Amino acid sequence: MAPEVEGEGKQWRFIGIWAKNRWEWLTTLIANMYYNVTTVGFFDAMGPTQVDFILNQTEMSTIFVTAELLPKILNLKKDGGASYIKDLVVIDKITPEHFYLAT
Repeated sequence: MAPEVEGEGKQWRFIGIWAKNRWEWLTTLIANMYYNVTTVGFFDAMGPTQVDFILNQTEMSTIFVTAELLPKILNLKKDGGASYIKDLVVIDKITPEHFYLAT
């Protein structure tokens, strides 16, 4: 879920969290700390250009996201962005409408 990438002369592992403050945010952060993974927080006010820049800089392949913000990452992928993202972990219940966003 968090492959190593080279940066500044050392190896890094990144996982993103795109959610408002909630207990899943803290749980993910603590799990990342336990496994020596750097957590990158995204804010709901960030635009697609900002998010894509961070995703490309970190070569992040996994992001935890709420159902509310899922359309933003799916639209980014549709538009050719978020090219390194392979795993989306949705921390809410999703509806069939969310699947239509991915097609």
